[in-house]
Amino acid sequence: MAGNPFTPSFGSEPLVLAGRSRIIEDVLDGLDNRPGDPNRSSLFVGPRGSGKTVLLARIANEAAQHGWVAARVTAAPGMPDRLLEQIREAGAEYLPTPPRSRITGVTIQGSGVTREPVTPPSTWGKQLSDLVHELNDKSVGLLITVDEVSATTPGMIELATEFQQLVTDKHDVALLMAGLPGKVSRLLRDDFASFLRRAFLHRLDAVTIPEAELALRDTIVLSGRQIAPDALALAAAATEGYPFLIQLIGYHLWRQSPGSHELNLTDAKQAVELAQGDMDRMILDTTLQELSPKDLLFLRAMARDDGESSMRDVATRMHATPNLAGKYRTRLLEQGLIAEAGYGRVRFELPWLRRYLLEHPA
Repeated sequence: MAGNPFTPSFGSEPLVLAGRSRIIEDVLDGLDNRPGDPNRSSLFVGPRGSGKTVLLARIANEAAQHGWVAARVTAAPGMPDRLLEQIREAGAEYLPTPPRSRITGVTIQGSGVTREPVTPPSTWGKQLSDLVHELNDKSVGLLITVDEVSATTPGMIELATEFQQLVTDKHDVALLMAGLPGKVSRLLRDDFASFLRRAFLHRLDAVTIPEAELALRDTIVLSGRQIAPDALALAAAATEGYPFLIQLIGYHLWRQSPGSHELNLTDAKQAVELAQGDMDRMILDTTLQELSPKDLLFLRAMARDDGESSMRDVATRMHATPNLAGKYRTRLLEQGLIAEAGYGRVRFELPWLRRYLLEHPA
């Protein structure tokens, strides 16, 4: 039997990517279009496990096949310098090799030379601009992808400012960024990042259950096995369209009945049960640890409803005023943990969160 084809590790590109084809096509069309296309400035927003990193990687790989130089970084300390290194590495065939030193003197009798290190251009922005000019002069565009964006990352605002100038000057560049809802919101509120508010915002909502079913089935079939229709239906429904769960449930599903060619309903049930423990540990534990006690109180008030929750009921259960409850509603919306469900109503956005809260009382 072939190795497990499912990849429930963050950033690993799956064999079959579910439900993101339209976004990929739109961005690639923007790259094929001339400078100024709005798809060249895009923000991908979603909770953990929604496929942000995978989407950035897929687009960067596709762009490289279209003749672009793609530089990929994560927003973290040291990001600006790493970005320049990535550009030079990815675009090595188009960029001149910078000299490391220059001759400053010659010794006749000793037949020697004196060298000193060559200092780079005075600013990081100047170095970025020079690299873009070098690439564009050879009819090569530069795509920059930044994962886990945050307004607090050193260099993040500077990158947005430099990119705006490159766009204004009609250079062949594109900037794709991805992050958690709350961090993207804070970035967009920064006065120095006003340019990014005009970027195309793509919310990475759950894919449809038929799309999840297709991704599970095709991955299994392409890897040499089959799955019974009832098993496929149960596994796909359990994912709730959440990309990480498609890979996680699929991973455990593939491990069942190793001597059998076809996976059955019992295999699917066992896979879902095993995936629950991993989901709790890898996503839900971490996510809830980052919340305040009041945020958790809001979520626990919601968990008492089987489905949508009324904000009035949530406020009453919290013993809070509607305005105070609304404050925590906004925070949780930004985190991507809940979603609006009509006027005065909310619902859980992160799969299995209600189950987790009920199984882990305060």
